[in-house]
Amino acid sequence: MIKIKDFSESTGFSIRMLRYLEELKLLSPDRGDNNYRHYHPDQAEKAKKIKLLQELGFQLNEIKNLLELNWNKQIAILENVLIREKEISEIKSETIPQLRSIIETISAKQIDILSVLDESPHTEQKLRTPIGEPKFQRTAYNIPILRTIYEEHLEDEANINCLETDFMKFGQWLAECHDLPRVYSILNESAFSFGINLTEKFTEDYKNAWSKYLPRGEMSLLEDFSIDDLKELMGHHDLVIRTKFEYRENKEVGEIVIPYTPIYTMTRL
Repeated sequence: MIKIKDFSESTGFSIRMLRYLEELKLLSPDRGDNNYRHYHPDQAEKAKKIKLLQELGFQLNEIKNLLELNWNKQIAILENVLIREKEISEIKSETIPQLRSIIETISAKQIDILSVLDESPHTEQKLRTPIGEPKFQRTAYNIPILRTIYEEHLEDEANINCLETDFMKFGQWLAECHDLPRVYSILNESAFSFGINLTEKFTEDYKNAWSKYLPRGEMSLLEDFSIDDLKELMGHHDLVIRTKFEYRENKEVGEIVIPYTPIYTMTRL
């Protein structure tokens, strides 16, 4: 059995993230008489595969679903992720060949994804940022649901002015942050949003603005996440939508960042 500190060092997941993965029932340690967490050695391999799946573009709730399903049902989730990756291929094209290979291997050998990851070598994915003309800048604002929520609801209800809305990689945004972002759970903790200089009133107004489209939505603050924890919570390559705004009453600037995946999913419902 492995203590949580040693398990953290061997897997690269921080202790805070290991506790969060336990909350999601993705990686559950045993509890001793003193209630300390102890992990089995084979859970280290599972933790590394969870991290690899994150790097391939999977969200934590998608990973949880993958690991609970048989190989034939895993294919449907994998194909949906592949479609999503192709939609944003100019930014994230490095993950597409690996996803295709995984789907082909599962179909041919009729084995589950953990077995495929045992066979497949892992190549480090380098962060790529848009080059040339800013093709993706502000295009998030052209997503009808965002324009409706931000311009027709949120601006007046939260008393703010939206300044700019951009597509970007999570790692790129995090590298540009001068302050530690705060983490909020949305969609019952199956996705996250991140904020800088968000007031309690803004988060309540933001939740209300989305309520028509996301009745299960919430905006609950998650405590005790460091910068390193954030890097593990979201993959460097995850595409996010960053919105800068100013509060009308004092002209202070805030930022709200949401993952692209749930917005992508909603536009196809």
